[in-house]
Amino acid sequence: MDAGDFLLSLREGLEPWEEVAGRARVPLEQARLLAQSLRDLGYPLLLAEQGVGLAPGSPAPQLLFPRLRGRFGRPYRYLGVVSSTQDVLRVWHEAPEGALVVAERQTHGRGRLGRPWLSPPGNLYSSLLLVDPVPDLLPLRAGVALVQAAGHGRLKWPNDLLSPDGRKLGGILIERAGHRLLLGIGVNLEQAPLPTAAALGEFCRIRRVDLLADFLYLLEAWLNEPSSAVLEAWQEYDQTLGRKVCVHTPRGVVEGVAETILPDGALLVRTRQGRTRVHVGDVVLSPVQDIVDPQIRQGKPHS
Repeated sequence: MDAGDFLLSLREGLEPWEEVAGRARVPLEQARLLAQSLRDLGYPLLLAEQGVGLAPGSPAPQLLFPRLRGRFGRPYRYLGVVSSTQDVLRVWHEAPEGALVVAERQTHGRGRLGRPWLSPPGNLYSSLLLVDPVPDLLPLRAGVALVQAAGHGRLKWPNDLLSPDGRKLGGILIERAGHRLLLGIGVNLEQAPLPTAAALGEFCRIRRVDLLADFLYLLEAWLNEPSSAVLEAWQEYDQTLGRKVCVHTPRGVVEGVAETILPDGALLVRTRQGRTRVHVGDVVLSPVQDIVDPQIRQGKPHS
């Protein structure tokens, strides 16, 4: 038996070594060695003299599979430390649509525009494979699924999950590899890696495995919804519209008031020179108390 097989024999919380070794059908001393090997690989094991087990809420396959309600999440690779889940999925060439990679820690996690994504243990780092054709508004569909799975937070265009007080909780990264799309999700559950970030655990108690399973189920559902329903749902969780924004785009900086999300997913910004469509950009929001157009926040953009 190798460490991966031994991992599948573990349950949540501490169990006596004798019970785990018996279930895994290995000698007691080998069970101890395999458990230490898993800990060294980065898996969240509880190790004590009296027993061994998985940390509660761990997204190990034996805990995730019973919670899956759709076709996403199989096959599944659950790993300890990787460069990034996107990298692992990219080279998993035989993976079918719905294949999932989750890691406990990333050494070179990344966000949009190549920015580093700090990845301490205890948070959720995952990548899901989608295959063309995929519906439009994919970042917005994923955002709605993520905020609904988390049960807390707001959305910032185009791909950020914000805490109720405006700090960054998570993000969505979509990368293309031929006809394959790699949908990466990072959510801070236990640790906020930066002073400007937040952890979901500050606002609610949620298990990683439950968040992951709920997100996969909700994403599959939102991928089948019409675009109009997606835009309506996204604006229910919006934290962008009606506020002054500074949008860094490939063509320069756009400053103004975020007015609405257009049918193609672009952000319409009202500037001093007129209205500007932004298809790709990084939004910096003004403080929430500086909302300049309450009508927009109520779903009534200027015509």
